[in-house]
Amino acid sequence: MILETKRSAVLETARLLLRQPEPDDVEAIVRYAGDPRVALKTTAIPYPYRVRDALEWLDAIEIDRVGGAVETFAIERKTVPGLIGVISLALRQDRCSAEVGYWLGVPYWRCGYATESLREVLRHAFVDRGLLYVTGWHMIENPASGKVMQKGRMIFENIVAGGIKRGDEFHDRVNYGLFADEWQNAIA
Repeated sequence: MILETKRSAVLETARLLLRQPEPDDVEAIVRYAGDPRVALKTTAIPYPYRVRDALEWLDAIEIDRVGGAVETFAIERKTVPGLIGVISLALRQDRCSAEVGYWLGVPYWRCGYATESLREVLRHAFVDRGLLYVTGWHMIENPASGKVMQKGRMIFENIVAGGIKRGDEFHDRVNYGLFADEWQNAIA
């Protein structure tokens, strides 16, 4: 379900709201994204992660949102307000496809929130945005992220040896993708 606001779309699932991140989220962003079990499994989150990093990130995602390049959503439980993670949909230059990325605070792992968020963002990508293809990837050292993509109905594509650089180290990259028609068949 999509609810329109003046700022951006708010997506809703059975248990979650996916809404625009706000300055009030900074404390939670720093706490959860700053956990090395989260930060070191991504290429987008610096470690250590500080308040300054979160504020700069909020500014950057607002520029991306206004420019239409990226939609970033705070993941929030309906029953207990407050950011527990983030999921984003970054449009590619062709404007027909996008890349999805996400992270979730450690206390919320293994609760199904990442999968629920991913499924809603995929629905949003294909139904609301009319995209034809969505891709996602994870570092090979983070198989839990791959399980989320599989449960989200994404399809394993390949592994690229040394396909991700974090700091001075290269890591194998595991790629997933999903075409709109595959998504439609999977939910039918």
